[in-house]
Amino acid sequence: MDSHDLAELLTGLASRLNNLMVDTSGAVSRQCSDLQETLTGQALAAIAKDLDHATAQYAAAVNALTEATQEADAAAAALDQTARSIEAVAKVVKFAGQASALAAGVLA
Repeated sequence: MDSHDLAELLTGLASRLNNLMVDTSGAVSRQCSDLQETLTGQALAAIAKDLDHATAQYAAAVNALTEATQEADAAAAALDQTARSIEAVAKVVKFAGQASALAAGVLA
């Protein structure tokens, strides 16, 4: 573990929350925005401050940020999968509508 790990993890998580903010809406989007702003400020503070990376408190913060980053990545992947599922359903609806119109022509 290095003394710049905290700043890098804060910045990385802030970036992920920014992406999640864009990909969500409503209260969740606002919460992501608020957290992104907080994490960005904390990253700047971590860069400016001389941190002791050997403390248990530092290690706990790094571990929590690592876990949160992994969860953010999993959430982004789930949102991506959901978006693809919605696109697939829309495609099915389009083709079903076209097929129904062709069937109606045959039945008329």
